[in-house]
Amino acid sequence: MTYQHQQYPPPAYPPVGRPGPGGAPPAAPKRRGRVALLVAGGLVAVLAVAAGTAYGVSRLVGGGDDGGRKLRAAWVLDFPELQRNGLKTYDGQDMFGAWLASDAVVRAQPDGIIAYRLGDGGQAWGVPAPQGASLCAAAQTLADGRGVVALGPADSCDTLVGFDAAAGTQTWRVTFPVERRTGRSETVAPDLSVAAGQVVVRSGGNVLGYSLADGKRLWQTDADRLLPGRDCRLTDAQAAGDQAVVTTLCDGDRGALLGLDPATGKPRWKQDLPAAQQSDGVLSVDPLVSRPGLNTETFVARDATGKERAAFGNPVDGTRFSDLPVNRSNTVSGPAVRPYLADADTLYLPTEPSPVGDKMRQANQVVAIDLATGKRRWVSAGHTDSEVELVRLDGQGVLAWEVGDRRDLAPRLVRIDPATGKVGVVAEAPLSAGTEGSDAKVLERDGTVVLVPWKQVTADAAITVLR
Repeated sequence: MTYQHQQYPPPAYPPVGRPGPGGAPPAAPKRRGRVALLVAGGLVAVLAVAAGTAYGVSRLVGGGDDGGRKLRAAWVLDFPELQRNGLKTYDGQDMFGAWLASDAVVRAQPDGIIAYRLGDGGQAWGVPAPQGASLCAAAQTLADGRGVVALGPADSCDTLVGFDAAAGTQTWRVTFPVERRTGRSETVAPDLSVAAGQVVVRSGGNVLGYSLADGKRLWQTDADRLLPGRDCRLTDAQAAGDQAVVTTLCDGDRGALLGLDPATGKPRWKQDLPAAQQSDGVLSVDPLVSRPGLNTETFVARDATGKERAAFGNPVDGTRFSDLPVNRSNTVSGPAVRPYLADADTLYLPTEPSPVGDKMRQANQVVAIDLATGKRRWVSAGHTDSEVELVRLDGQGVLAWEVGDRRDLAPRLVRIDPATGKVGVVAEAPLSAGTEGSDAKVLERDGTVVLVPWKQVTADAAITVLR
């Protein structure tokens, strides 16, 4: 196997805090009650291409505030148009990551990282991909406002780019060893995560560590170094908190789980996995929960050193749940983003959806699993007949989004009591926002809800902001 390195010329970035050549968006027009108004006299989709990044034009919508528990649509951003953004390798509407940073929502998409102001939808900044390259993966967490994405040309995903989401700048860029795509196979993107100020990357048979601050390579390892003489291969590498967890599959349907120091790559602990606990990787690093392998059906909750706490299957006590990736792509095989929330004691997962009569939609709930026993604690009760997307877990319980249906069911922001699973309504959204949150990253801050779909399937907009 040979590896190639390819350097890209630095892109010409628009000045921080200012738009690219397309110019500043016009001031928001005066609203006429609740009539939808468009920025720039009706322009939607792509206004300009700034240094390779397609800047969209947000549409200001909505009107008055009924007060209390009602959300109103503030603005929406249409998906980039495939025929106008010059992309040929990756789907132009794919989203690889989304974050709230300062006063903006940041979206990582094939042609770059773009931030839009939460207040009015105007573009805040952009870090475009170099000409001839496309984004192919993103670490899902920011650390002190910094993040990392991966990009590459048509035949590989071989470059890491660090960015500062608060300043709106690229901070560093490095290449790493990859296997080139041949024929019509999918482009393979690396496992990519952030822990303790380091970036952990699994590319093929290698796991590498980089400094999130400056992109310096800190270490590199592989299965032969971690488990010498055992004929193993790496299947997964994820990092969170203060450790990286590597999953291996070895000869004879056995494997091992290893905890690494993200700063040095040195093993802290190792747990051998019998054939009955063969694993493809971890669902969660902190707390540690390993997923089943190809020939097994058991999830295992583990302590911080990989020792088993409890095991459970799917269904758990009669309730089927879904851990299917929400970020599936047609052309990129990369790290899976799976829907779950967890604290030290409990894992929260969406239940498997089921059809709703003749409504042409599905509905589900949330199941809570006790990580000490592997038993079901509760299934949430009190939802509308809608899909449910998990938002976050905090001191008040589980915050979730009921997707609704733009035809006949308004979405809702809800709280789920962590002790009982009972649903309480936080706010109701307009009918027009129905379905937009399906298979989406749902973010919330101080009463503002942001919906960013992973892909254009049922959604009409790349970003929907409600407040």
